[in-house]
Amino acid sequence: MKGKEVQEPLQPLSCIAVIPAVTSVDKDESITYEAARMLERGAAHATAYMGAELSQNPKVRMINSAQMSAAVEEVSGGFSGTITALGKKVNCDGVLITMVRRFVQRDGTELAVDAPASADFHMVLRHAPTGAMLWSADFQETQEDLLSNIFSYSKMQKRGFHWVTAEELLEQGIKQRLDECPYLK
Repeated sequence: MKGKEVQEPLQPLSCIAVIPAVTSVDKDESITYEAARMLERGAAHATAYMGAELSQNPKVRMINSAQMSAAVEEVSGGFSGTITALGKKVNCDGVLITMVRRFVQRDGTELAVDAPASADFHMVLRHAPTGAMLWSADFQETQEDLLSNIFSYSKMQKRGFHWVTAEELLEQGIKQRLDECPYLK
């Protein structure tokens, strides 16, 4: 697992637009069709889970794909221009972007696996007016058995000493990272 990065000083945000999770498919030409399909499932699951997890936060505004498309129809200025246009359109001064880079289902059951679940994503919160990064966090984990890594005991205990699915692993990572974001408090 990698950590997080917060730019100082913390800039107060009145509204954070959370856009649908994206995948690394466009950035990786070597990815197979099946792996791309799994990444898309992971991104859809991440989007749904973030929506459920952040639904009670008054600062957060979930943006669906249709709203995203409508907000950035005629944007110039590349990525930064897209963030600025989206922020203006939905009246938010922060935009949270999540990219799912790996989403691999376990091969086996919760009691025994040939290959464990694996998830990898990157989150970044950008200041909409300037495009500047305010916070970022990575999560990378492939579940390990207790004998391979004795330091994973507390994780295994929380998980009930069973092999988790890719969805469960992704959810645990998202929850952990969102809980650590100072702008969502």
